[in-house]
Amino acid sequence: MADSTLFPGKRDVKQLNDSVDEATAPSGSPLSKRRRETPHEESGTEVTDSNAAGICDDTEDAAGPCEVPTVTVGADDVASSSPGVDAVAEESTGGIERSDGAEKPHAVPDSCLHSEGDVKTEGKSSGEPDSQSTPRSRDEAIGADSRDEEMDEEGGVEESGSSAGVSSTKRKKQVLVGLKETDVGILEYRSHHPGIAGILKQRYRDFMVNEIDVDGKIVHLTDMKCPEKKSILPFDVNEVLTEEDQERLSVLAKSQDKSAECVIEVTEDKERRTKVHQAIRHLFPKLESTTSEDGGKKTIRVRKSGGGKHGRSRWPKDKPNYCRFVLYKENMDVYEALNIIAKYLHIGPHHFQYAGSKDKRGVTVQEVTIHRVDGQRLAQLNKVLRCIRLGNFRHVHKPLNLGELSGNHFVIILRMVKASQEQIDTAMSALRDSGFINYFGMQRFGNSLIATYLVGRALLLSQWQTAVDLILKPREEDQEDEGWRRHWMETRDAQATLAMLPNHRRRSVEQQLLRGLLKSKNDYLAAFSSIPRNTRLIYVHSYQSYIWNQITSRRLKQYGMSPVVGDLASKASMEGEDSEVPVVEYVTEENIGQFTIFDVILPLPGYSVKYPLHEAAEWYTEKLAQDGLTSEMLKHPVRDLSLTGAYRKCVVKPKNVDW
Repeated sequence: MADSTLFPGKRDVKQLNDSVDEATAPSGSPLSKRRRETPHEESGTEVTDSNAAGICDDTEDAAGPCEVPTVTVGADDVASSSPGVDAVAEESTGGIERSDGAEKPHAVPDSCLHSEGDVKTEGKSSGEPDSQSTPRSRDEAIGADSRDEEMDEEGGVEESGSSAGVSSTKRKKQVLVGLKETDVGILEYRSHHPGIAGILKQRYRDFMVNEIDVDGKIVHLTDMKCPEKKSILPFDVNEVLTEEDQERLSVLAKSQDKSAECVIEVTEDKERRTKVHQAIRHLFPKLESTTSEDGGKKTIRVRKSGGGKHGRSRWPKDKPNYCRFVLYKENMDVYEALNIIAKYLHIGPHHFQYAGSKDKRGVTVQEVTIHRVDGQRLAQLNKVLRCIRLGNFRHVHKPLNLGELSGNHFVIILRMVKASQEQIDTAMSALRDSGFINYFGMQRFGNSLIATYLVGRALLLSQWQTAVDLILKPREEDQEDEGWRRHWMETRDAQATLAMLPNHRRRSVEQQLLRGLLKSKNDYLAAFSSIPRNTRLIYVHSYQSYIWNQITSRRLKQYGMSPVVGDLASKASMEGEDSEVPVVEYVTEENIGQFTIFDVILPLPGYSVKYPLHEAAEWYTEKLAQDGLTSEMLKHPVRDLSLTGAYRKCVVKPKNVDW
């Protein structure tokens, strides 16, 4: 029987937030109507850990059961640690994040795994347990038990050693067509032992990711309670507004007449007038007030706010402009999740900022900032959101930026593993001891044959129409989207194409782009600017990543797994997505003994980075030239597309690996 501290039940989630009863309901709750999953016919027990999913009891400290166990496997992914293993890992983590766990793992009971069925990157494998007695984790408690037996909207599995997954739905089984690892420069292996085969992400709960912030702390969702609204006025409003004035203002606030106004007579005392303005904003945030002079007397005129029905223009001056919160999501990408939240808030998705994207098919936890939206409004959304939870609200002065994280902590389950325990131990030991090639993984390049780096290349070449068409053109692998995509390419009619969009494309990048085209009358650059900044950056960063992967494979193949004279190296930890300003040295005959392969770095192409002093520098020039680019052209006239460059370690060693 599993230790209850490892697998707390639904009661713990209820204790976490008594105000959200549906979070623990076995059926009928918003979260119970989620994307369904397809269990494999020979699949074993489900083993997950609540802490990995990001929900831990806030009464426990880091040394207790809330400590995140298991594998912190690899920067963006555990790409290419060994043949066989790497294909599983490459799909595992997105390629945008690096992983640096810091907490001590603890074991998972042997009964939770079986040797012929599932292998989790925690604990050991043994006989198959009775599925009726399988313990539930806290992340499972959020959803409904019935989802285990129903179909997943996405369907499909990802099998190690294979570049494409297999999709399974009620209607048909179909092999997904998409990029292969070799298409994006993932060519070399760190180790050379025999590989193992298995199924990755058969269920989305088989893959759990927790962001690690810049302070090295693993991000968890620990508090979904609505934050208390504290009075920020240092005086009594009744001292500056009479009962009659307050009543008149109340009537005005409820009035449907947008031209209605209220006039309040005030004295020449500026300090008192300031208090009146503050009191009005505090009591009636949907009203706005201005000082005017009427017949030689000072008055304050009050009318309906013109800043939207939520009164965003009346943000208190002494309140930080950003609300930072934890986003917990299941089986959807971050862009989709934030679009859903934006829809309920009646704002655009550009108001959000985050440090990095996370895998779509998985349970992920990360921090997000939003501009001038109060935590109370966000907390209320937990009553209606499905597959999403928000919490740990606090107001801060600065937004999050891409790459502003130390890494990610992963808990991964592989199912139907075809390998002996000895082979598994050998592969995992190699990952732990020798590390892995720090490739940008497949998530960075999208899940279509039309890779994101192709869009990035078009943007850097200022080929705006090409970039738009690459996003909107038909895809061989997505027949359901064929109609509206083909209509756009044939007619260039944004309005008609928008009307044809299927429901799952509402509030997508494609919809935002089409709306921008409609508004700008097919001005492609202006339309592209309608996409949120973080999304625009992903395209050009994807191109950088594509070049880096290609150069890294060639460097390791030609020079091997040791430093050579002319390499760039750094002893800095270089935590985060990429490091822009590490202390970089050239490897020379005199200092080569000070470095190992874990210190060797290669630049992401840009106009202000150093390049190696051996042949690799020419490889960058060749690769860029093949695409019609030079390093100087990366200093783009469109500021968001300008690439200064960065540095990235070629080989990294994960922390806290356990299996």
